[in-house]
Amino acid sequence: MSKHYLIWAIGLMAVWALVAPGRAHAYLDPGSGSYLFQILIAALVGGLFAVKIFWGRIKLFFLGLFGKKGKEASGGDGDAGPVQPE
Repeated sequence: MSKHYLIWAIGLMAVWALVAPGRAHAYLDPGSGSYLFQILIAALVGGLFAVKIFWGRIKLFFLGLFGKKGKEASGGDGDAGPVQPE
């Protein structure tokens, strides 16, 4: 057996002993589920608020990303003006 293989095997056994303990005597009280639900709702509302705040920048980013190709292909500025009712 090479020395490198022996060190690798001992390291793998040490990691396995730390990662896979025998039994976990843990208790989740009823408040844990509501706390996790509260974190999920807060993250969702926070994300929506961030989108609201940065909506102008997000819109300009995607218009710049996709809008240039349409303008170059049409040959104009892409604005035909208001549509007149008949």
